[in-house]
Amino acid sequence: SSGIPVNEDCLKKFDAMKRLRLYKYVIFQMNSDFTDVIVGHRYRAKKVSGDSAEIASITEGENEENTSNLEGASATEEEVFADFLKHLPENECRYVIYDIAYTKTDVTSNKIVFITWAPDTAKIRPKMLYSSTKNNLSKRLEGVTTHIQANDLDEVTLDSFQEKLQRV
Repeated sequence: SSGIPVNEDCLKKFDAMKRLRLYKYVIFQMNSDFTDVIVGHRYRAKKVSGDSAEIASITEGENEENTSNLEGASATEEEVFADFLKHLPENECRYVIYDIAYTKTDVTSNKIVFITWAPDTAKIRPKMLYSSTKNNLSKRLEGVTTHIQANDLDEVTLDSFQEKLQRV
């Protein structure tokens, strides 16, 4: 398949999000020489009960620099989204998996969405590489059916994401 290989750690984080609800969002990025898709910043959702050895292996190497909310404190959807925006670079592409809460006909649900962030201000080569790698990555994120493409910060709002989910 075309594009850049996806590091197994990305899939491990996705699995932990899906199965254990360990993260609210995980940002994936290409490494500096564009040979690998790696885990960037992430937001710890909550203290997770379960196999502590498994959780330790998933969270190995996480620290204040690469992980928000290490303690797993509870936060509102708005607080998490504000944190996410702080870690979305203005001029560089990223992929994001985000576990978003939304309300549809008075029922609140959660859904993991796959976001491709390709700002208009990003350089051409990275934009092309992110574009050619997107399908390779999204195919490996089993069960994610909602994809959001964003090219401008005005499109990256909690309201607009939740509206998209209400229409699904």
